Amino acid sequence: MSLDSVTREILSRRDPHGYYVIPAREEARTLAHGPGIIVVDVGEGVLIKTRSRSQAVRLLRILHKKGLLVEEEEM
Repeated sequence: MSLDSVTREILSRRDPHGYYVIPAREEARTLAHGPGIIVVDVGEGVLIKTRSRSQAVRLLRILHKKGLLVEEEEM
């Protein structure tokens, strides 16, 4: 998937608590740090959660560039 379609898909919805949820590979844990970022272990990957839209976009760009984003079906 292209970065634009992934970004649009992830930013178009939030979890019930208002967080943007980014599914990623386990290696992404080291890149997901900072205030307001929560990392949750799931299966063989992680979910990175943040309430900040700009923080979500920044993380999406970095993770896409490094090939660490996963589609939800893979988790």
